Amino acid sequence: MITSEVTQEMIEEWKRIFNFHHSKLSPNRKTGIEVDDYFRNKYTYQIFDSEKFKKIVEFNIMENEHSRSKLPEGMKPDIHSYHAGDVFVGIDTLSGEFCVECEDIKKAIPIYNDLFVYRGLDENDLKNYVLVAEYVKLTQG
Repeated sequence: MITSEVTQEMIEEWKRIFNFHHSKLSPNRKTGIEVDDYFRNKYTYQIFDSEKFKKIVEFNIMENEHSRSKLPEGMKPDIHSYHAGDVFVGIDTLSGEFCVECEDIKKAIPIYNDLFVYRGLDENDLKNYVLVAEYVKLTQG
């Protein structure tokens, strides 16, 4: 999870990691249902039945071109929302996109990173130097 302002040094490091690793990776992205099942089986959670939170997660997906492209043609997100302690998690079962929120970002980072690694990368993600570099850092770091 990127939690700071992006610097030129970060971009150069991401590109270096991408150039070294991208040809060795193959698509392994899980479905949204698999991501949702994984979260529910791994974490102690309660269903967070908040239409407002679901709408925020849906908005984030629909307003982000990369996230929106993961949805099946003509479909809107199907958000399942939870809280694990004070960490709020919204998972779209159609695209596999997710949102992890908490007032204390240090609590959100481990869950976000875990879901990101579990979900994996698809063919298009493997062309994105930021996604590849972050995935490599989390899986091989």
